[in-house]
Amino acid sequence: MRRCVVLVALLIAGIASGLDAQMAHRLKGSLRGTSGAPIANANIRADNLSGFRGEPFAGQKDFSVTSNDKGEWNITGIEAGLWLFSTGAPDTIPAVIILPVKFSQRQQVSAVGNSLTWQLPMFAYPAGEHPMLKVALELLSAGKKDDMAQAITVALGPDVPTETRVAAGELALLAQQASLAKTIFSLVLQKEPKHPRATLGAAMASLLGRDWELAGKQIWEARDLVPKEQRQALAAAIDDLRAIARVQ
Repeated sequence: MRRCVVLVALLIAGIASGLDAQMAHRLKGSLRGTSGAPIANANIRADNLSGFRGEPFAGQKDFSVTSNDKGEWNITGIEAGLWLFSTGAPDTIPAVIILPVKFSQRQQVSAVGNSLTWQLPMFAYPAGEHPMLKVALELLSAGKKDDMAQAITVALGPDVPTETRVAAGELALLAQQASLAKTIFSLVLQKEPKHPRATLGAAMASLLGRDWELAGKQIWEARDLVPKEQRQALAAAIDDLRAIARVQ
């Protein structure tokens, strides 16, 4: 009798565990320069910022892969949550994108897994075009993200070109400095209200700040401005956020 009770308890525990488990997803993407040329042998990272609907995350929190000769890459094992995707390649400033992945659509774990229906194209700036960010990039390479954020602030004078300011905003996102990123992108958008990367950057700063409703509205605006290849990813993000915020 005791053995039966133990077996039933284990079965119930297993079912409960299965209900809480998340499906691992495969995400494909690509990396190109601003000229459109593919960037090979680049490091692509995915870092988890939170779990399902902002809850604590219990899965694998970071991934690192390398782009192939066509600049293409894929990551297998992404679970529901908020993710920061970034790139690392010689002579480029990291491309940074923060997106929800199946953020509000809980799915059961599967032995087969699941490929996401959208892909994530990313574009990296040439570092040589933005000399003001040299110190910030050196600090990033040394793993000093807090110092990098301070260096960004020092580098951004009133005469900094718009694209350098946008690149600095994305570095602030990489350092997970939501307030700094928001301030930088706001300054860009005051001058150029329809700047694609700045509009998307502002949305990502809102995601970092856990303002789901504002982020959803900003992603909606960015979707019609960014390159066509990125629009499917943003549409998926909007659908994700609709379940927990008013996005229209």
